[in-house]
Amino acid sequence: MSLRTELIACLLVTSLASTAIVGGLAYQRLTKKFNALVMQESSKNFTADVQKYFKTYGSWAEGQKVEGFRAFSERHRPPPRPDAGGGVLPPPADPRPVGPGLVAQPGNQPPPPSPGGGLHRPPFRFYLFDANYNSLFTLAPYKPGDAIRDEDRARMFPILLDDKVVAYSSPQGEPNYSDLDLGYLSAMRESLVLGTTVGLTLTLLLGLFLGNRLSRSLRNLTGAVQAMGGGALRQQVPVESENEVGVLARAFNRMSDEIARQYEDLRQSHAQIEAMATQMRELSLRDVLTGLHNRRHFDEQCAQFFASAQRYQRPFSVTLCDIDHFKGVNDRFSHATGDEVLRRLGDILKQNMRSSDLVARYGGEEFVVAFPETDLAHAREACEALRLRVEAYPWHEVHPDLRITISMGLSSDTQVGSFHHMLEAADALLYQAKHGGRNQVCSVAADI
Repeated sequence: MSLRTELIACLLVTSLASTAIVGGLAYQRLTKKFNALVMQESSKNFTADVQKYFKTYGSWAEGQKVEGFRAFSERHRPPPRPDAGGGVLPPPADPRPVGPGLVAQPGNQPPPPSPGGGLHRPPFRFYLFDANYNSLFTLAPYKPGDAIRDEDRARMFPILLDDKVVAYSSPQGEPNYSDLDLGYLSAMRESLVLGTTVGLTLTLLLGLFLGNRLSRSLRNLTGAVQAMGGGALRQQVPVESENEVGVLARAFNRMSDEIARQYEDLRQSHAQIEAMATQMRELSLRDVLTGLHNRRHFDEQCAQFFASAQRYQRPFSVTLCDIDHFKGVNDRFSHATGDEVLRRLGDILKQNMRSSDLVARYGGEEFVVAFPETDLAHAREACEALRLRVEAYPWHEVHPDLRITISMGLSSDTQVGSFHHMLEAADALLYQAKHGGRNQVCSVAADI
């Protein structure tokens, strides 16, 4: 086979594969985006209907006494737009199923959100559960009152009314496109096919032109170029002649060496910059003496923990601990001894807290621990264990006469407005612990 034929075949195959991949990916992404937009719009309309239903009747049970959810939704559906064509489109002639087990139940299936006068049919069916995750209507495999299965719970999104979760929902099944939707998809397919055809035609003409001009073997050179395009920048091709192809080969070898060298320098420089940036960020979030996180990082993370606990009504606890008589340690022994005490206490905290807990030095001899997903009883148990561990630590290794204990204030009230208020409550309890004899955990005023 001649080089010209090989070149033309290579161009055609490469172009066909590239065009097919690009076209396939483009259509896939367009379809995926289209489906996402359809689902988003349908979910928004369904959520609005559920909110209006709860707002009108106060609860699902009261609403069911008056009228079904489907009837309510159809009654409150906005009228068709004047530009919608006036009529409702017939069901699309698309035989694709909506998925197993998604057969509508009379009076219970979610309403079709059709502000466009029938141009927008419901592409998904929805599960709907109350705030306690009990099914509100029939949609296989659930019947009214059935508890949600664990594998479905993670896919639910909350429906809020006045910042309170009134229900949970999740779309199910495959899109059931309207005629208008199918028209959009058909137009996209036709555009992609047309673009692919034009691209292939231009590639064929270009391949014929280049094949007639190139008559010498450029296989090694083109292979090296393709290898560089794949990321292997350092390529060398043999110089077999002194003609134009030989000149091109020598120039290519020099260019490959220069590009590879500059790329390696750039890669090393980029790696150094990334390492320095990571190190600087880590240093900005760490306490130099103890290696624990500092107050800035704790405040940022704790604010997120608190917001999540309030939003999802999950337990959250914060404890503020202080070294008893720490000023006396500095005055009696030395500031170096005090620093060693702080370092060792930081190690004790790191070793005895869970990986999910956030430990930080809050300032001076004060340390703070955040306990996500932890109620008061379990947080107090962890604090008591920590207090005993500190008391039993061999502090005589630091100084023969040294004895260290800590006092702790523990707050688990997430209804105080912000995590700063939780810290203020923990600080007040810490004050009670110190005035109640120190070396203790105080979580409520009755502890003293």
